[in-house]
Amino acid sequence: MILSRFKNITIRQWVLIISLLPLVLITLLLGSYFIHTQLQDTENSLRERGESMSHLMASAAEFGLITDNKEMLASLIRHPNKDIDVADIVFLNSDFNVVLRSDQYGSDIRQDLNYPHFTDKYIFFLQPVTATGIDVLDSPEFTDSTGVEARPPQIGWVAVVLSRVHTQHRQQEIILKGISIALVGLFFTLFIAIRFGRRITTPILRITEVVEQLEKGQLDVRSPHEATGELKTLSRGINRLAQRVQESNQTLESQVNRATTRLRSTLVHLERQNLALSAARKKADGANRTKDDFLARMSHELRTPLTSVLGFSRLLDKTDLRPEQKEYTRIINQTSSLLLSIIDDILDFSKLQSNAIKLEKLSLNIDSLVSDIIEMQAPAAHAKGLELIPLVAPDIPADLHGDPMRLRQILTNLVSNAIKFTDHGHVAIRVYQEKQSEDSSTLLFEVEDTGVGIPKSRIRNLFQAFTQADNSITRKFGGSGLGLVIARLLSELMGGSIELNSEENNGTTVSVYIPMYCPESQVIPATYHGGQVLIFDQHPLNRRNLKNQLSHLAPKPISITTCEEMLRRQSEQEISTIVWGLEPNATRSSTFAEELRIVCAQYQGPLILLACEPPELALPENITVLRKPTRTGNLLSAVLPDRFDAPENEYSEKEVELPLRILVAEDNDFNRLLITRILEQAGAEVVTSTNGEDAIKYEQKETFDLILMDVHMPKVDGIQATSAIRQRNKEIPIIALTANVVASEHQRLIHAGANTVLLKPINDQEVKTAINALTQKTALATRTPSETSSNAQMLEDYQISKDLLHQELLDQLKGLFTGFEDRSSEKMRHHSHQLLGLAGLYELPELEMVGIELNRAIKQDNIRQTWDALWRLQRMVEHSQYQF
Repeated sequence: MILSRFKNITIRQWVLIISLLPLVLITLLLGSYFIHTQLQDTENSLRERGESMSHLMASAAEFGLITDNKEMLASLIRHPNKDIDVADIVFLNSDFNVVLRSDQYGSDIRQDLNYPHFTDKYIFFLQPVTATGIDVLDSPEFTDSTGVEARPPQIGWVAVVLSRVHTQHRQQEIILKGISIALVGLFFTLFIAIRFGRRITTPILRITEVVEQLEKGQLDVRSPHEATGELKTLSRGINRLAQRVQESNQTLESQVNRATTRLRSTLVHLERQNLALSAARKKADGANRTKDDFLARMSHELRTPLTSVLGFSRLLDKTDLRPEQKEYTRIINQTSSLLLSIIDDILDFSKLQSNAIKLEKLSLNIDSLVSDIIEMQAPAAHAKGLELIPLVAPDIPADLHGDPMRLRQILTNLVSNAIKFTDHGHVAIRVYQEKQSEDSSTLLFEVEDTGVGIPKSRIRNLFQAFTQADNSITRKFGGSGLGLVIARLLSELMGGSIELNSEENNGTTVSVYIPMYCPESQVIPATYHGGQVLIFDQHPLNRRNLKNQLSHLAPKPISITTCEEMLRRQSEQEISTIVWGLEPNATRSSTFAEELRIVCAQYQGPLILLACEPPELALPENITVLRKPTRTGNLLSAVLPDRFDAPENEYSEKEVELPLRILVAEDNDFNRLLITRILEQAGAEVVTSTNGEDAIKYEQKETFDLILMDVHMPKVDGIQATSAIRQRNKEIPIIALTANVVASEHQRLIHAGANTVLLKPINDQEVKTAINALTQKTALATRTPSETSSNAQMLEDYQISKDLLHQELLDQLKGLFTGFEDRSSEKMRHHSHQLLGLAGLYELPELEMVGIELNRAIKQDNIRQTWDALWRLQRMVEHSQYQF
């Protein structure tokens, strides 16, 4: 604040300050000094008078006090009392009693004070009176025994009291005169400073005004030649500068006018180009939208016949075929699956290019996510004799938040590529924690293979769309060349990055860095104490993976590399469990059968076999077979069956143990019939309801083992019903069924209380597997994966005819037309929802697309689009223009 004020001081004020400040300071210092000196002089003069008077009065009063002659004493004080500064004179005897006083001051004189004693109005002086008239120097009787001369006797005291009033008046006069003289000096100094300051500041101010006018653009202004000396030189320099600037400005104006003329013509040309570019951009945006619509429609159009091809090829596999015919069906399955993969890649790439993918932030477990990917890719890897190995670091937090679907898509693409280009060796997924902060964790996912590798000269081209390392690769392995591009775009969308390192004939490693939100509260894994576990696997990465999975056991597991060492170890020390990892295709070799016979003859404890395919041998009861690679939970359950539920052999047949009582809440009659048939044939007792309100009432009155809940139902929807049931019953498992793939709806279902969410179309095996997992007992019979059939076959399996489905579609179409004639949007929305559910359930993409358009037109209350969609729907249903 003070500095800003100093910045605003003008030059005239600075001149005055510089001129006045030294003079003012000198005047004040000198005036103060002289005033202080005069004041001290008057004060000292009064004090000296008092001391001199008290001494004189003490000398003169000696005889009067000895003879007690008051008249003599009175004569001594008569003359001093006439002085206006003398307030009182007091004579006291040796006992300090008053002998005589002038009575002008009535206060008592005290002996215990220090004299001279000062008060506001008076000064007190006290002087002793001693007997000095007799010479006692030669008289020995007046000396003490020590030979020291005795002090003269004290015969009394004289007190003189002087008034300070008159002195103070004189001091005030001195101060007033000093201030007056100082003010006169200051005014004179100010006059001189202003007089001479104007001679300096006036020319400077005029020059300043000229500069300000020049700054405003008034270049014809000049400074007058009134100044002298240096200021006159400055004034001339400013005038010359102004003249040159004026000339330069005129030159620049002429140049600017010429440039402006050229610029106007250029802007006209640019405006025309911008209009052309804008039109081209609109055309390109329209073409992109048309491309996206075309890709979406073509994907459905291509998926429909491909689904039929795959379904019928699976049906052919179940018939008696010659080896040559089985090879044909295998080729059909392989090429159809490849074509579906290419279609998915093209759609994903199109969405990424148009920024149509939105990330979700959901809770995920890295170990479970990697296990899901491994289980999905394991058959392809084992068919080529490859080891598929997950290596998840034990220090990765169990609870992270990210987009599990997109992360799964990235890793699935990379693992699928690694398996495709690897003929022998292994494919490994390594997961490390690269760095961690307070609320985030950056994970490093490495997909490593021992495949053919890529030349360094071709690596940079791999992340470009529709590009592969070699044109011959497309002919040999197939593919669209979009896998790595999609992985790069998705990783960048998630805030991460991707790198690729490869050497020809030495394999490839793809590294993906993904940042994730890490909550502060994490569950600390417990340590499980048990017996010594022995890990036997010939592959070092498999041994490392198994040690990671069993890292929370105490004591730590021991890993070995040969069957002979395994036999030696179990004979030397007590081994509680042996975990034996088999190589791909090892169960078919005679060597494995012989080694297993030897081990079983010497070791009768728990033996866990990790196999890529089920052994063809009859196994003792102490052997548990798990699919390789196995999940951590399954492995811990097998190693510590007393702490966890012991798993069954994953390759054994599952039988019906106990019937389940299941409540099915589904508003679509046909869907409800299909789900009922699936569950009843699996051995369950089924109770059905058509809306969420009835489902809540059933759950309150009866007891069920599990609830299957559709999401979109009348009265009370599935989310509301799930929440109401969960508030009353915290234990009952609830499976939600929905055709919506949006993750936010899945989160709402989980938040409402659903244990898991299954997507339509319904897969009977997925439904029964989920029920078995949630009820913790193998209560429903399931087929092996090879027995999974298409939806057309599923209708036949559960004795539901296609004619019945066709009739259901006709009923829904009739309800739609009735609602259209009655102008009832609610009725049309109800039947369009039913029809969409049927189309999604049985994979009828043509009906699904028209149903989506119809539903959108109904919501927008667009009568023309509604009628057009109804007419197309009628033609499709009545003429059976849809395929399973």
